[in-house]
Amino acid sequence: MGGEAAHARGFAPHYQTMENLKSEIVKFAHLMYQKGYSIATDGNLSALRDDGNILITPAGFRKGEINENTLVVINQKGEKVEGTEEPSSEKWMHIYIYSVRPDVKAIIHAHPPYATAFSLQMPREYEPILPEMKMFIGKFGFVAYKEAGTLELAELVKEKAKKYNVLILQKHGIVTYGKSLSEAFNNLERLEFEIKIRALKNLFKFQL
Repeated sequence: MGGEAAHARGFAPHYQTMENLKSEIVKFAHLMYQKGYSIATDGNLSALRDDGNILITPAGFRKGEINENTLVVINQKGEKVEGTEEPSSEKWMHIYIYSVRPDVKAIIHAHPPYATAFSLQMPREYEPILPEMKMFIGKFGFVAYKEAGTLELAELVKEKAKKYNVLILQKHGIVTYGKSLSEAFNNLERLEFEIKIRALKNLFKFQL
């Protein structure tokens, strides 16, 4: 279930106001931090505005501490057009995903512990064991390690995003996306839950 399946689900309704969009990013950034999917200043979130510009979290902030005034707007060239802070160093990863997935309106990059640990030994793609994951997400894509914030990483992510709806980055967490921030966050939680269950299943071996 890759890009084509996501297209078939259709587009999300546009956010009514810029304030609503900012509020959504702050809400899910705080939730991501509270649930331990991001520590210190790691992770980033973005949403695509109606005008084609991107609202993105700032660099150097804990996700539990950002507010609407710290968010930044960049254009598709990576240039800051609104805001007092600097945009996330992973901005190119966001820009490149939007460029190849017109169905995507929101992106989350996080470092949930089970998925991040799994990234150290993950194969080229992963077939979920839970039926709900197969239904909602499909196979997980794998992106080989490149230094965070580089164009090299963004290019690899762009190519894999064409085929997969969630990505695990080697040694560097995950990227999920969707037609809304809510869908992107749901995909984050589903991915982490799948890998957690995979890790725990060997604890429950019974002899019949």
